[in-house]
Amino acid sequence: MTLKIRPIRIEGNIAYVPLTKGYEAVIDASDVPIVEKYNWHAMVSPRSVYAAKNSCRGGKRVMVIMHRLLIQAPDKLEVDHIDGDGLNNSRCNLRLATKAQNAHNSRTPINNTSGYKGVWWNKRDNVFLCRIGVNGKYKHLGSFRCATSAHLAYRKASAELHGAFGRAE
Repeated sequence: MTLKIRPIRIEGNIAYVPLTKGYEAVIDASDVPIVEKYNWHAMVSPRSVYAAKNSCRGGKRVMVIMHRLLIQAPDKLEVDHIDGDGLNNSRCNLRLATKAQNAHNSRTPINNTSGYKGVWWNKRDNVFLCRIGVNGKYKHLGSFRCATSAHLAYRKASAELHGAFGRAE
């Protein structure tokens, strides 16, 4: 019995790869030959969804992530989705990154209560505290009376310290 491959929809320079659970991955139409031989599934994580397929290497079952396959990412580097959308695998949205750089481009954590990345309320002192991660350590950016001021401090520090990988949202 042969496996029926789900068809990829091409619209101009963009292609839509159907996944399980009703998701679609977006790729450049020029990359269709790389992915069209496989059925891809949605790999749902707490903060994102990625396109993946199962494969066999050396007699072991492994998961191949579409964005890593498309840009042939070396094992020691991660692939960063510039816009934060794990299903947008167009080449202009993908870049190689260290683990730290990829973390710099992460979204505001789910358990954040201030609404701003790097900012939280300190009950004891009745102020918003702000910090940013740099080289595996945290740098304290100050105490602020309002969350907006703390957020502005984070944005400025992120632009300076994280450069193109900085995300303040």
